[in-house]
Amino acid sequence: MNPRSPIASTDIVFLGDSLTEGFDLEHYFKIPNIRNRGISGDTTYQVRYRLEEIVKAKPAKLFLMIGINDFFQGTDEITILRHIASIIEEFQQQSPVTELYVQSILPVNESVLLTDESINLSIFSLNDGLRLICREFQIHFVDLYADFLNDQGEMDSSYSYDGVHLSNAGYDLWAKLIAPLVI
Repeated sequence: MNPRSPIASTDIVFLGDSLTEGFDLEHYFKIPNIRNRGISGDTTYQVRYRLEEIVKAKPAKLFLMIGINDFFQGTDEITILRHIASIIEEFQQQSPVTELYVQSILPVNESVLLTDESINLSIFSLNDGLRLICREFQIHFVDLYADFLNDQGEMDSSYSYDGVHLSNAGYDLWAKLIAPLVI
């Protein structure tokens, strides 16, 4: 099936950045009504910009994971949370039938990235903000963060090939964690 085929109201849509784009949804979930709308490099602002096609289709479910590229570009946490809240709000107003799942941002492996900026502390804080937003909007928050950590509080190197992007083991874990919600 063409991954960019039109979205129908019975579809399950995954929306996000390169982590989502690399997620072979058909392989993991074996269902015909799953659509991948991940684009490498996307930020929360860019997702907001391309939201119309998805909202108009009124899909059955939407799984959103977005924000890591915002951090890499220096966007502050409040702005990221505002953008994600506006995505949720647009869905709730324009497509109230869509069941929304906001997935936490995954940790990174700071050692592999050769960064000491404590980005994982920022990601952890942002995820707390996402949890509160989801509670406020009464939608699902899917906390994946802790499942990807190693003993040093970073992305376990077995789940990533470069400190950010997921390896096959990383996608295996992600799929396993959300499978009960997808199907």
